[in-house]
Amino acid sequence: MKKFFPIYDIKDIDRRTTELQGIEYIQLIDRAARALCEWIVDHYTRRRVVVLAGPGNNGADGLALAALLLDKEWLVDVHTYTGHKGFRSECNEVCLERLRNAEIVIDENVGDPDISQGAIVVDALFGTGLKRDLDGPAADVVRYVNSHQCEVVSVDIPSGLGNEDSYVETESRTIVKAAHTLSFQFPKMAFFLPELTTYMGKWHVLDIKLSAQAIDEAPTFMYYSTNAEAAKMLRPRSRFAHKGTMGHALLFAGSEGMSGAAVLASRACIRGGCGLLTTVCPERCYVPLQSAVPEAMCIPARGRADVIEWDDRMTAPRASAVGIGPGLGRGAAACDLLRRVLEEFGGRVPIVIDADGLFALRQLLDDGLELPSGVVLTPHPVELDRLTEPHSETVERIEAACMLALRHHCTVVLKGAFSMTAMPDGCRVFNTTGNSGMATAGSGDVLTGVILSLLAQGYQPSEAAMLGVALHAAAGDEAAADVSPEAMTSADIASHLGAAFKLFHSFS
Repeated sequence: MKKFFPIYDIKDIDRRTTELQGIEYIQLIDRAARALCEWIVDHYTRRRVVVLAGPGNNGADGLALAALLLDKEWLVDVHTYTGHKGFRSECNEVCLERLRNAEIVIDENVGDPDISQGAIVVDALFGTGLKRDLDGPAADVVRYVNSHQCEVVSVDIPSGLGNEDSYVETESRTIVKAAHTLSFQFPKMAFFLPELTTYMGKWHVLDIKLSAQAIDEAPTFMYYSTNAEAAKMLRPRSRFAHKGTMGHALLFAGSEGMSGAAVLASRACIRGGCGLLTTVCPERCYVPLQSAVPEAMCIPARGRADVIEWDDRMTAPRASAVGIGPGLGRGAAACDLLRRVLEEFGGRVPIVIDADGLFALRQLLDDGLELPSGVVLTPHPVELDRLTEPHSETVERIEAACMLALRHHCTVVLKGAFSMTAMPDGCRVFNTTGNSGMATAGSGDVLTGVILSLLAQGYQPSEAAMLGVALHAAAGDEAAADVSPEAMTSADIASHLGAAFKLFHSFS
């Protein structure tokens, strides 16, 4: 997994980089500008670029970029802003002085820049150091830019958003709405929050060669995953492996009208690489399940035909991991089943709980249940709120998921566009792959099956959660490439798990 950091820690890494590499800060500005220039030249044909440069080092990045684009014979206009104090950072002054001797339009009192049709606006007004809401001329120019149909590229973060303290209640504030945000070395926490996507557009991380030693030495609790990073967790399979050595998964799923959830989770579990799967389902789900997933063994529950009621046959499989929840139903039977599963298997084998299992878990926690070790919870936002308390902002929900993991010493996967895995030690990992086509019924059931399969094969709970999320997302991307995000179904995700594994193997 790759580290990223709260904004206030990145400044220390910048400073440490200058010490370890024996460079001045202006050289970091030049590196950032070169990275920006390369990205713009790679992604756009030559056209007019309007650079809006603020008074600090974010503005210095924009000014240095302007000089590089001018050298490449692009048409560049520069508009600077210093506010009523007239202050510029030292690097900002250096970069502006370089431009004053060039053949370039520089407006040192930003007003309404002339934005011609097809122009790119580079937003370098204010970076992460901003500690207040924009007002006055700065707010006016941001509103002016937002009112134009132009391509806006924000440097490091859209102006007006500021740092982590400002990521809530943004609707009333003046913030640049970018088409692209180009971040240096690390993503920002803001990139993972759906409420802020209207400002970020598509985000990209540009390497500016900050010191690897400085990054390694800097502590953090925040990480993000790419396919290449997740692939490192994938274990090689022994040439002498057989079904008895690859793990036996036990899945409790389905109720009347919800056979599909049991089918999807079972199919994904088999596709996830475990040796054996036994699915416990209601009698009315038995035929659909055996027909759709013939590779799975099946125990049809006795008693009622529409839900699963516990009986002692369910402990017969020598399971190496247990999953419970997909399509289980929300009655008293589900609550009793979960309690018995936790009593019988908890602490002996890892358990993944999803969907209706989480609904039942809320009642058990209210009754004083203590979760055993080795549990993975996979809530979507509404399920997380039900387990904790209602939240209006994603950043609050992320903290609640992390507190849930800490309090119960479990692993929590908060599902979403950038699904986050919260660890029992307080660390959190955001997955950066996947697509909007995965917002479809049954997608979570597939994820449960994948995580269960990895747990059965011996992956540790947090490892199985992170790798399972990454494989699930990669399968979603492969499916979207085949059938389009709009036409994707959760069955498509399960059927493309093989392609996801092949992709991960290609990194080794």
